[in-house]
Amino acid sequence: MNDEQLPVERLVLRVVEAADDQRGAEISARLRDSLSAMAPHSDSSEARQMLASKLVGVRTPIGAGIMAMWLGAVAENGRDPTPVIPSMMEALLKWSRTIRAEDGESCPETIDDNLQTGMQWLGQGLVANLGRCAAQREVYMAREDVLAELERTEHVAVGCMWVAELLRKQSGTLLVVHVAGRKGCFVSYENISNCFHLFTLLQASLAGLVPGTKTTPRNVVAVARGESTHAVTDVAWWHYGRGDVPEANFAASVWGEGSPDQIPVVNGVQVLLLWPPIMGGRSWDGGFLMPLLAATPPSVTVLNHLTSEQLDEWWATLGLPQPPAKPRWKFW
Repeated sequence: MNDEQLPVERLVLRVVEAADDQRGAEISARLRDSLSAMAPHSDSSEARQMLASKLVGVRTPIGAGIMAMWLGAVAENGRDPTPVIPSMMEALLKWSRTIRAEDGESCPETIDDNLQTGMQWLGQGLVANLGRCAAQREVYMAREDVLAELERTEHVAVGCMWVAELLRKQSGTLLVVHVAGRKGCFVSYENISNCFHLFTLLQASLAGLVPGTKTTPRNVVAVARGESTHAVTDVAWWHYGRGDVPEANFAASVWGEGSPDQIPVVNGVQVLLLWPPIMGGRSWDGGFLMPLLAATPPSVTVLNHLTSEQLDEWWATLGLPQPPAKPRWKFW
């Protein structure tokens, strides 16, 4: 009986047995051949779910990581990721929980190379699937226990860092009001985990559209869009204020380190106010613009500008200051 005639259960068992015996980062011929034999079944959600369900029981992190990479490649080829995500997350969390310092509680500064590589591949495969399934992302974004565990070990396990970063990413619609220029527009933001990243992409998107804009250097934009990993620094063009505080108040800043979901909502809309700078040289480095997750590229897009009537309505709603009246000159 050739591989194509074997039942899926037997093919899955062969993959698991080879993964259990995997040693080192170079995939064994046995495991490669076992996964290749699964190829005719990669279109079947049942077969992939069966394989994923065995991940948590695999005895080596390297073996589990290679299986996860195979499942990630299948997702990248357009297959439904939904059935395999819970098992892949369970496997990543299983290995994450093994990372303990001698006191049994804290996290060590380094981990074994095999564990590091295996978890990196587990994270990579999971991101490929989770990044293509918004519904499952929302489920895990609401799981404080999951994010807490990933954040506990992300500084030593890059796979946990990638998944934690994915779960921190936010998308939404934002009303941006340039107060001094009395202009406003709606923008959409996608897959952004901190406001410094939002500020960089927003500034690049608003260049030439509101008064006082500059030009964001190309290398900074490239890093912010995930096209480069060079060391860069960006600078704030404005004081970024909360929409629920109608004045340029330092205490009411929108803090760059925070998540975009912390920007206050007014009448059901997130509102960001652009004021003239109130402190000089506010800047941030490219670390806030990374890491890139190819499955969820970041972006900010200007959707539409407010009309005069809409501006009047929002000005009143937000309680923003009216521009000073123009002087009336007398010639006598």
